[in-house]
Amino acid sequence: MPSLRRIYNLFLRPRAEWERIDAENTTVDSLLLRYILPLAALAPIATTFGMRTFDREWDPLHGFLVPAEGIFAAGATTYFASIGSIFALAGIFTLLAPMFGCTRDFVRALKVATYGSIPVLLAGATLVLPVMAAVGVVALCHTLYLLWMGADRVLHVPDGDRAEFVGISLVLLAFVSVLAGAAASSIGLI
Repeated sequence: MPSLRRIYNLFLRPRAEWERIDAENTTVDSLLLRYILPLAALAPIATTFGMRTFDREWDPLHGFLVPAEGIFAAGATTYFASIGSIFALAGIFTLLAPMFGCTRDFVRALKVATYGSIPVLLAGATLVLPVMAAVGVVALCHTLYLLWMGADRVLHVPDGDRAEFVGISLVLLAFVSVLAGAAASSIGLI
């Protein structure tokens, strides 16, 4: 239950929770097994269930719907892309850290990427209905705040540079995601 308490505190008392996160020793395995893998599964499960329930055939009003044989592939792609994005963001944090006067520490960067992504990962559970994607926009706002605060408390990015650090990191993550998607598409994975 410590995982649920941490999630609760990141939503309601993020400043104090980031202080606890900074002080604790965490391993990559612990973050992967307790947070990344289970929370990244929420969106694929919800979208797979939603597609099987609501996207049965072509709808002239709503457009192309995912064919039955592509639903599992869409869910698997979402799952692995979510996990890869968290690790890519941690890698980007690690690479950018010296430019902002911080030390390179992948585990600390992974803590910020993992805990900062929790609102977006939880919002994935609402994707049973596509219209609920609006919840993801609200979750994204809280994720940006958590990443900004984690950059301060855990990565120790200087006060005036945190917004720039998070912004550059997310632009680079978008670029890496587009390249990875294009590469996967060109070899027929998606």
